[in-house]
Amino acid sequence: MLKIFSTQVSGLLKAISDKEEQSIEESSRLLAHTILSEGTVYFKGFGEMEAVVSEALFGENKFRRGAAFMDDSLDGLLPVDSVVVASRFLDDEETVAFSKKVKESSDCHVILMGGRRKEADLETTADIVIDTKAVRGLVPLDDGSRIGFPSGLTALFAYYALFLTTEEILEEYDEE
Repeated sequence: MLKIFSTQVSGLLKAISDKEEQSIEESSRLLAHTILSEGTVYFKGFGEMEAVVSEALFGENKFRRGAAFMDDSLDGLLPVDSVVVASRFLDDEETVAFSKKVKESSDCHVILMGGRRKEADLETTADIVIDTKAVRGLVPLDDGSRIGFPSGLTALFAYYALFLTTEEILEEYDEE
């Protein structure tokens, strides 16, 4: 089972690297702009995606100008701020409602990351969407069900892709 899971996870991570490169690059440019403009990069995670928030705020490599999005953060959002929203699925009702609320109440940027179960119109929900590619368990069982759903793992990988790419962009500005 572990060999199957490992192989499948490797495939998902490669798919994020290959297919989400443009979204990650665009997101990182927005986040670098937020940092250079002295705005705040807020992180909001739903369910197990709180792991992304924890990593951004308390990990070894904290996100510059990062903060947890709290209920009272909505009133203080500035146009230079950005909100990174992590959810198991991109079409999760609570996540979509939250993202729309942020977009409607401020001019800040919203970056949404999660698994894409089906094509959904997310233009009113987020400026940029990063598909984590995790939509189901990876290891098939004899009864046809699947286990080993790596949603948190792929979201953390996408977070690190954002972090590293943003740092790379900021290093270019530091050198000038």
